[in-house]
Amino acid sequence: MGIPALVVVNPAAAGGRAGRAWKRLEPLVRASLPALAVRRTRGPGEAEQLAREWGLENPAGTLIAAGGDGTVHETVNGLCAGEWTGRLGVIPMGSGNDFARNAAIPLDPVQAARGLAADSSRRCDVGRLTFQNPGGSAQSRVFVNSVSLGVSVRANRLAHAISSVGAGPRRYRLGALLALLWREDARYRLTGASGLLFDGPALNLTVANGAAFGGGLRISPDSSPLDGRLELVLLEPMGRLRAILALSRLQQGRHVDLAEVRVVALPGSIGIALEHDAWCAEADGEQLEGRGVLTVDLLPGRLALLN
Repeated sequence: MGIPALVVVNPAAAGGRAGRAWKRLEPLVRASLPALAVRRTRGPGEAEQLAREWGLENPAGTLIAAGGDGTVHETVNGLCAGEWTGRLGVIPMGSGNDFARNAAIPLDPVQAARGLAADSSRRCDVGRLTFQNPGGSAQSRVFVNSVSLGVSVRANRLAHAISSVGAGPRRYRLGALLALLWREDARYRLTGASGLLFDGPALNLTVANGAAFGGGLRISPDSSPLDGRLELVLLEPMGRLRAILALSRLQQGRHVDLAEVRVVALPGSIGIALEHDAWCAEADGEQLEGRGVLTVDLLPGRLALLN
């Protein structure tokens, strides 16, 4: 029968287009993975649960995430909750598909599905978050693209609320523009193994594992989930017009040329604290809430990536 394989399909991704696309892709994927099982998700959180349970039973199997970045985020969190050592494949069928873009996986679902037939794989890094949830309990999550605090959190929330505008950068840019109209800079304190890294106000803070977020907006142009490191992108306070200029340059990654933008490679793990105990972040486009210090570190080469 071969190596056990599971595809987790989010039929609701991209406004339901993913479910229709999967019907055409399934024969192609089965040709590469004869021992394939298919599970379709019915709501948020189910992809993570399916991946966790299947990964425990098949620690060396092959799991395919077919959907958008939210599906990949949930799937990887499910797999990384245990000692899974198998291979991950991705068929991008969402509205943003930033992980596929960051990991050089074809954005065409047919090409991505054909790439699953390859015997080789690449080692892919995963970022890890450790924090207390609002109730005070310890929690750990992982991310594959980035984690952000600041104006991008509000922009992401607004972008989801105006889904009728379109997919990817257009929706996120409009959400970011709206978020800038009633922004409030927060004060951050960042510490690492060598001591204090930053202490002051900022418009936004992103720890990047990949170059793009928000459907192709290049927040950290030189980042890659395959290079064994994380980058910190810090947007210091700036006037509204300068912030709009930074936003206009984000698509090509040219915002990093502005004096108010700093990009630095992270020296190991960092702790992020805000002047207020409670905070809200977004990881791979998924909202997180916590309190106290948010610790970010890297799990280099944690995943074996197909495609």
